[in-house]
Amino acid sequence: MLVSATAINSCVEPYEFETETFEDMLVVEALITDEVKRQEIILSRTYRLEEEVPAAERNASVSITDDTGNEFTFFETVTPGVYASNMIFGLQPNRSYQLHIQTQDGRSYESDTAAFLPGAEIDELYAERTFLNGEDGVALMVDSESSSAASNFALYEYEETYKIVSPYTVRNTIEFEGNNWSIVPNTRNETVCYNTIPSNEIILSNTSSLSENNLKSFVVRFLTKDNPVLAHRYSILVKQYSLTPEAYSYYSTLKKISGSESVLSDNQPGFVNGNIYSQENEDDKVIGFFTLSATSTERIYFNYYDYFGFDESRPQFPESCMIFRPGENFDTPIGMIQGGTVRYYGLAGSPVEGELGDGPMRVIATECVDCTVYGTNEPPEFWIEE
Repeated sequence: MLVSATAINSCVEPYEFETETFEDMLVVEALITDEVKRQEIILSRTYRLEEEVPAAERNASVSITDDTGNEFTFFETVTPGVYASNMIFGLQPNRSYQLHIQTQDGRSYESDTAAFLPGAEIDELYAERTFLNGEDGVALMVDSESSSAASNFALYEYEETYKIVSPYTVRNTIEFEGNNWSIVPNTRNETVCYNTIPSNEIILSNTSSLSENNLKSFVVRFLTKDNPVLAHRYSILVKQYSLTPEAYSYYSTLKKISGSESVLSDNQPGFVNGNIYSQENEDDKVIGFFTLSATSTERIYFNYYDYFGFDESRPQFPESCMIFRPGENFDTPIGMIQGGTVRYYGLAGSPVEGELGDGPMRVIATECVDCTVYGTNEPPEFWIEE
């Protein structure tokens, strides 16, 4: 990328990079938790603005050591730049850990020795219809209570899953065999689908200024009333990560300079000092923070009419659909169907008020009948219908 922004380190001391200067730096995403699982670390390089995606850092040697002599080594997965631990493990209390990286060109990097603070448990994750910034919608909120020994700082991620129902259903479809076509029953499973999207923003909470280490009605996600993900059934999984004060300062700085984007993967506007350093060259800078966290996770489900009235217009994918009759003969609609932009809806009969065109076949946009445009027709394993 073009490094042209004022950079701020974890002590919030600004310094300037030369405008329009590109610096090739290692980018490290290393959030290790107390969950017993294969931990993951992602390595990439900074990139120029004219480049679409960061380059993965391939063939690196990655490991984590603790203060008792244990070593947890990582291997590169089939996804370039993504490294997973060879064994499942979770962080242990009263232990300290250090990250070690050696890139394929022989450069070595290490993190500061770090420990993790116990975190608050999510007591309740709930939805509430409310107005936020003048907009009507549903707020997804977290309550948590904790002891004074737990961290005052937390990072949140969420993964939302929603049900999609096609507004129109086609009973018949066009089947092609060479240049010939025929109308056959539609056997595709394309009426009900599901889509899952992870969060892409930095969400932080801070209770250090409160008299008690309790969090009440903290908004993790807000969905406006017209958001089509609410149209039928919706679920959100929220994960809370405890942070040390240093990690909180780092993520706060990232949030300030990156807006709502993921600064590590998608948007790199400047350099922010973390806790990972080159072992040979102090000018060889690293973007990233070796973060150790205790986690707490909750999931909820709800339906559209749990919070909205039956007389309120339900949003949908897509926003509008229209049946029409293109062309003067079968060539035009058949060509459009072969191109995938529309689907067969029926042979044209008597004129229908509001339908455009006067061709021999009725068609409709593919996304109006095929929900796989927006998701998959296989429900997730965790999905609960009611």
